[in-house]
Amino acid sequence: MMKIIAVLYYISSVITLYCSFVIKKCKKEKVVSENYKVTKTSEYLISKEKQCLVILGSWGCGKTYFWKQIEKEITLNFNNKKVIYIDLFGKESYKQVIEEIVVSLHGNYNNITKKTFKGLEGLIKGASGGLINIDSDVIFSFLKKEDFEKIIVCLDNIERKSDNLPLKEILGLVNLLKEEKECNVVMILNKDELKKQNDDSDSNKEDKQDTKDWYQEYKEKVIDCEYTIKDNNEIAKDIIIEKLKVQDKALKDDLKNIIFTHYKEHLNNNLRLLLKSLEHINHFNDICFMKFYNKENHDNFVHIILENHYYLNIIQAILDYYIPSKNFPRNANSMYIITSNYMKNFFTIDKADIEKINYDFTSCLKSSISKHFRDIYNMLHDEYNNSNDIKCSKAIEDLAKMLLPIKDKYSWDIFKGEFYCEGFLQIAYLYKRMTNKKLDITDEIIKFFIKSNGNSIPFKSNSNLTSFKRLRTLIAIQPKYAEFYENTRKFHKTDHRREMIFEYHKEPDFENFHNPQIDNFNTYTHQSIIDCFKNNNQFYKDFIYFFSLPINESTEDSKNCISISNYKKYLKIIDSNNLFRAFNDFINQNEYKVKKKLLIKNRTKIKKCVLSELLLTHSTP
Repeated sequence: MMKIIAVLYYISSVITLYCSFVIKKCKKEKVVSENYKVTKTSEYLISKEKQCLVILGSWGCGKTYFWKQIEKEITLNFNNKKVIYIDLFGKESYKQVIEEIVVSLHGNYNNITKKTFKGLEGLIKGASGGLINIDSDVIFSFLKKEDFEKIIVCLDNIERKSDNLPLKEILGLVNLLKEEKECNVVMILNKDELKKQNDDSDSNKEDKQDTKDWYQEYKEKVIDCEYTIKDNNEIAKDIIIEKLKVQDKALKDDLKNIIFTHYKEHLNNNLRLLLKSLEHINHFNDICFMKFYNKENHDNFVHIILENHYYLNIIQAILDYYIPSKNFPRNANSMYIITSNYMKNFFTIDKADIEKINYDFTSCLKSSISKHFRDIYNMLHDEYNNSNDIKCSKAIEDLAKMLLPIKDKYSWDIFKGEFYCEGFLQIAYLYKRMTNKKLDITDEIIKFFIKSNGNSIPFKSNSNLTSFKRLRTLIAIQPKYAEFYENTRKFHKTDHRREMIFEYHKEPDFENFHNPQIDNFNTYTHQSIIDCFKNNNQFYKDFIYFFSLPINESTEDSKNCISISNYKKYLKIIDSNNLFRAFNDFINQNEYKVKKKLLIKNRTKIKKCVLSELLLTHSTP
């Protein structure tokens, strides 16, 4: 039996290794195949004469990018070859095309006429501004076949030409370059778009025939080889890697995958829109996202970018800017609105919008860290949780990695209240017991604890004696903690603490009112909270709704009720917490007398709630 198991294990290992090898080989061959196509196309144009190659594909699929790769290879490996690239976008006549070709060959018209028309002064029409004015057709006709030796002419954006430039004239020029000048020509075009232009055109029947049937009619006569770009996945990935300004390779790979997924789902393989998206993603990375990244919080950072649709909303806003849609994006959030305004405002962004993005992102960080912290707390304190020391210590190490990037860049002040203050310290101590090692952020945790309790007065009726005993022990451990404690006390005594102004954002955020987050309100000025009640109806509405939730006997809050234990905690702090005190002062103003009476009347319909207690017991008549 053991031999059979061993054989099966060996076979499975071999299969796994083989599959891994095949996957890597396929990926490698995919990249090699792209380079192979570029090389083979370059060799074809170098080795053959009097050839016309057509590169076909939809708009933005990477036709020009593919050609530029070919041009680069030709320039690097074949010094005797010269490529002339002509963009037909908006060209009105084939004479303009000829003019660009001859100027690319010899420079300005002075040089051309000196080299080509020496002794033919009679053909010159006149001079203006130091440039000799002469018909480009005449110049082209006098250029010799030798002038085009080792020349490859590329005509791009043929479907974007002016309606005044017939396709027959373009094909006639291509045939002329091939047969008379004996050079190779490359045409880059979107055949479907040309047909669509014809279908939408109000031109006469003859012009329609010219547009509709030109490719099939002239393919045998003019075109020698064609290459159609259908899948530009590898090109898109290369562009993302090249243009995404992120130094960390692991992060760059993960962000590349996120952007590539959005590209495939929303940008319809349009590389031009991808390039524009990358330009603006880089900008938002600079002003916000990358401020909160380091290697320790890599997984958490990527998760927040993906789950909160930050890049997706940027890409959707850019897409709607260039190709407007009547439908509002399904996953749109404030990032979409901010990006839309940024696009319409000449690519500038208001300071308030930057602060909004930073606030949202750090809120996501805090929420993610808080969830992880609570999971660890439950692991350690829930007697029904079977997590062992190894699992718990690993979870604590992950938490430390998540905290490292914000400890300097954003501050620990996002974690207010006794729950976090005590909890972090307990976790640090328990980690030391489990691993016999000091947690990397132990010093920051201890300083956070000292700072949070540094202004407490021991042995007062509402003092936390356990916290004070810990504080006294901590400042006795090392001189640096005693010094930090003294500095904290001086900071409070001299009232250098910056009083924060409270602002409530548009989205409802009931988490602000939960225990122990409600302690955060004590960091804001009393008046700023009153002003928020007065000026922000959403804040007032959310406060009334949350604290009107009925009380039940369960141990945990739910969406529709508050637990009895949390209800009792709220009652304990009604007189001391800035939120309740501010509401009390706000609702007791003379101008809100009727509003207060209506509130009290409506609250009597609820058997028991925090707001009823606040209105009936803690408000002045």
